[in-house]
Amino acid sequence: MTKYEEGLGLEIVKAVNNGDIIEPITYEKVTNFCSKNGILANENYVRVVLSNSTENTHSPTYKKYFERVGHGEYIILPEYRQRKYYWLNVDPTSYDWSFLDIKVGRSQTYSNLNNNGNWRKNESCFKGIRKGDMVVAYETGVHKAITTICKVVDRIEDNNKISIEFQKVKDYHTYLDIDTMKQSEELIECNAVKFRRGTLLPLEDKHFHVLERMLEDLNKTEDINDELYKAVQKSMMDSRKERIRRLKNQIILVPESYETTTKMYKRNPDVIAEVLFRANGVCEKCNKIAPFVRISDGTPYLEVHHVNRLADGGEDTVNNAIAVCPNCHRELHFGKRL
Repeated sequence: MTKYEEGLGLEIVKAVNNGDIIEPITYEKVTNFCSKNGILANENYVRVVLSNSTENTHSPTYKKYFERVGHGEYIILPEYRQRKYYWLNVDPTSYDWSFLDIKVGRSQTYSNLNNNGNWRKNESCFKGIRKGDMVVAYETGVHKAITTICKVVDRIEDNNKISIEFQKVKDYHTYLDIDTMKQSEELIECNAVKFRRGTLLPLEDKHFHVLERMLEDLNKTEDINDELYKAVQKSMMDSRKERIRRLKNQIILVPESYETTTKMYKRNPDVIAEVLFRANGVCEKCNKIAPFVRISDGTPYLEVHHVNRLADGGEDTVNNAIAVCPNCHRELHFGKRL
C-alpha cells in the first residue's frame, strides 16, 4: 500500500475535483477512498485531518481545505474547487418556462426530482454540481439546440431534494443545433452530444469550451450584418431604376462563401433592398405589418429569407427571397404549425 504524497487533505481535495469523492465529504467516504487507492490512513488520522483542515486552530502544519456544513460533513473551500461543466436538457413543453424567455442575469431553479418525486437520471451530477460550475442549456423539442450558457449561482439540499439555481449569462440569437454539433470532429468523443440521456450530464472542460466557441462563432455576425445593412441602406438610396439595372447585370448568382465555424455568405445588398421595397413593410408570409421599426432609421423591421437555402445551392436573387417578420423567420427555420 502507498502513503499519500502531499498530505491527506490535498488528496481529498483532488478526489473531490476528480469525482472520486462526492460532497459532502464524510469520514466513511474518505476511508473508502483510501482503501480503494491503497492510501495508508488509519481511522484517527482521517478524523484529525478532516477536523484540523477545517478549523485550522490545532496546528499550523494543517492547511485549511474544508468547510463544515453539517455534523461530520464537509465541502472543499471555493479556492480549491476545480470548476466543472455540465449539459442541461430542458424540455420547454414539459415546463412553464424556457431559457429563451429568460433575460440575461435572471435565474431558473431546477430540481433533481421529477414530477413524480423520483430521482432524475445521472444522480451523481446533481450531487456533485456546485456554485460556480458552468452549464450549457440544450432545449429539446422544436429547437434541438444549445440556446444559452448558464452559471450555477446556488445549490440547496434538503433531505432528498437538491435544487440548483441556473443563472443565464449570455443571450445568443443563433442557436447551436445538434446536427452541427454532431458534424464537429472536436465533439466526436463528447458523450453528451452523442447520447443526451437524462437531465444533467457531465461535460469535459475541453468539450464545454468547444461548444462555447462554436456558439460565439455562430453569433459573430453582428459586425457582418452591420456592414451588410449599411450596404443595403446605400442601395436603397439609389434609384430603383439603377438597382434593377445592377440586378439584371448580376453575374454572380450563388454568392461567395467564407469560413468561420460555419459557412457564411456575402449577400447582395441590392437583392435585400429590392425585396424590402417589394414587401413595403408587410411580412410576405403572414401578411401582417412589421412588428416594429429600426431604431437606426425608422424603417419597418423585416428580415430577408431565402426560399431555397444558400447552403443548399439556392440563388441570392429577388425571386428566391421573401421579406418576413422575425416570428415567421424563426418558424421557417425551426418550427411547424400546431
